[in-house]
Amino acid sequence: MSKDPDSVSHYLGPWGAFPVPYSKGIFNFHWFNFYNAICFQIIIGAPVVLLAKDLGANSVVLGIIAAFTPLMTVLQLPAARYLERYSYRSFALSGWALRSVFIAVVAVIPMLSSASREFRLSLLLGSLFFFNLLRGISTTAFLPWITTLVGSEIRGRFISVDHMFINSGSLVTMLFSAFLMSGSVEPLRYSLVIWVSVAGAAISLLYMRQIPDAAQERNSVESAVKVSLGEMAALVPFRNWMFFNLLFTLVAGGLSVFPVEYLKMQAHFSPSMIYLLSIGSFLGPLLFLQAVGRRVDHSGSRIFIRGAVLLFTVVLFLWFTMSSGVIPHDWKLVLILNLLGGTAMAIYNMANGHLWMAVVPETGKNHYFAVSMVILSIGSGVVPILWGCLLDALGGLDMTAGPFHLRRHSIYFLGIALIAVVSFFASRMLVEPRKTGVRAVA
Repeated sequence: MSKDPDSVSHYLGPWGAFPVPYSKGIFNFHWFNFYNAICFQIIIGAPVVLLAKDLGANSVVLGIIAAFTPLMTVLQLPAARYLERYSYRSFALSGWALRSVFIAVVAVIPMLSSASREFRLSLLLGSLFFFNLLRGISTTAFLPWITTLVGSEIRGRFISVDHMFINSGSLVTMLFSAFLMSGSVEPLRYSLVIWVSVAGAAISLLYMRQIPDAAQERNSVESAVKVSLGEMAALVPFRNWMFFNLLFTLVAGGLSVFPVEYLKMQAHFSPSMIYLLSIGSFLGPLLFLQAVGRRVDHSGSRIFIRGAVLLFTVVLFLWFTMSSGVIPHDWKLVLILNLLGGTAMAIYNMANGHLWMAVVPETGKNHYFAVSMVILSIGSGVVPILWGCLLDALGGLDMTAGPFHLRRHSIYFLGIALIAVVSFFASRMLVEPRKTGVRAVA
């Protein structure tokens, strides 16, 4: 049965530590995302990137790996046509269960020592393709599900708590991965890390089953109305949000793979050190996101999006100065940059998600979410492949320009830093629906 968002109760959270203005059942979204973070930080994060690199992957292949997740999300558009036939939970649960099978296949790959590296890399790419295909289909249900259960007036609080759980799961994952990968890097250790991802996926399914179902009774007809692209483009807050996010995908599209490649190939950090340094990306959000989340519901999203983009621009220019030799490769600096960059991106994602839910109207919301996700996913999928092609084309570039020692990764960091500057000024186009009279999602 669907659950009326107006009828949810207050819940104090585990041990009374996280009081929230919604029910314990809805709180299970956070536990689901905690264990799901353990899963995805491994299967689409640094551990699999480093495994692929050890199997001989070049920058283009790493770009393809980064592209799988957003590109497969385009399947939300055809999947949205069938969403109204099922409850949100059953639709998501089936896809999330099937994808776990392919994580298990990836966990076996490092142990296939008798097979060639080319075969193992091909098997890895195939498994990641089907994992992301199933994930892309099943994510169709999530945003309509959340907006059905969580009212617009408390979504900032919901998203901030959710990101806290996601970052906590990610932090635990990187700590455990660093411990498993310390010392000599052996195939068994890679396999053990990926089996942790399988375990996270299995536990996340248990919590997903405890989230209140939403069978689309009250709003099913209104939410499933098909809306033309012309109508979507005519809605100014939605259209401007789309344009801005397409621009920012040029910055964020390759961040899951190319900084990891830089730290391994140019800075010569060990896998264990890379995992440990990545903890900063999750520690920063844990320290600051709760305070920000409480303010987004009252102050709006736009100011936090602009502040986050500005901070992230500074971080990217510091990555450029380090990669170009102006300042030395230093683990302490990398940790600080991960801390600040992770905080900036977490605030951006939270505020941007909050604004996304607000600019999508109730009528046709399934298709608004699906179409916008598809368009942004195509952009996010193409970008890392393009950056990968550029990095491989630059090859062994080694030139100086004043104090800067330019190599292929320093060109990459400079490029995305300059685009981030453009994004900061472009963020002025974003519109807050509550301030303009445009109806937000209820």
